[in-house]
Amino acid sequence: MLDMRRLRVLLAVQQHGGVAAAARALSFTPPAVSQQIAALERQVGLALLDREPRRARLTAAGERLATHAAAVLARMEEAEAELAGFGGERPTGVVALGVIPTVGRALLPAALRALAGTAPDLQVRVEQLEPEGSLPAVARGELDLAVASEYTMTPRRRDPRLERRDLGVEPVYVAVPETHRAPDRKVRLAELADERWIAPAEPSSCFTMLERACAQAGFDPLVHGHCADFSMALALVAAGQGVAIVPSIAAGPPYQPAVDGVRLLLTREPAVTRTLYAVVRRGAGAHPGIAHVLAAVAEAMPR
Repeated sequence: MLDMRRLRVLLAVQQHGGVAAAARALSFTPPAVSQQIAALERQVGLALLDREPRRARLTAAGERLATHAAAVLARMEEAEAELAGFGGERPTGVVALGVIPTVGRALLPAALRALAGTAPDLQVRVEQLEPEGSLPAVARGELDLAVASEYTMTPRRRDPRLERRDLGVEPVYVAVPETHRAPDRKVRLAELADERWIAPAEPSSCFTMLERACAQAGFDPLVHGHCADFSMALALVAAGQGVAIVPSIAAGPPYQPAVDGVRLLLTREPAVTRTLYAVVRRGAGAHPGIAHVLAAVAEAMPR
């Protein structure tokens, strides 16, 4: 019997175009990917990877097996989902969920309370992860579901092993001190060219978005410091340390920041938004437990 985990690695090599790219997608090292392929080669008795000096590619046999792997893995997910439906109306078991911190704080408590009523026998194991970690973990089978985000101007390459469902688009504010000179709730980003920025942590898609948005507005942000936690960034803004980019659900109700001494400004030229979305492995979305968790998270989204 072929090892399903090794088939996932082989499929990643095919879909991402090489060992190094597959390693990045799976959060593995290239040698670890090569070792998994070598073990699979010993199983089938054929060379699956043409190990060229500059770039390793799948052989014809490797390509054929990867094509079968895609179909087999998807059908296995569908089979598991269908069989889980025979367990009764109320789902049971454990669903492993990866979430970004803002979703974990703002949406997950309401979703879990709802699940306690609709699926009391279902357990949710929560892992706080950024998309760079959670999406590969879903693809590897370590998580069942992940809720992630994507900012304007930083689109993420779609992984063909995953199905994506967009949950909503939220505005991204610039948080400024309460006494800031901005006359209303909207501001052209170019008007903030002279401000000191409390920038998101590097490397992150949020930091990349800030750089690209400011470049589109015609300036480089004057970075006064970095902060990975949006609540801390708001506190620093309130203390007069600079201005910061903050997504809506991390900031508080519209135009009512969760931290005193802060105003929230909508940006224009360019306008900046963030899309929240969920991913599951292809074929796994019909699993009753996963479907219940996904529905609860979607219902918790602000309208």
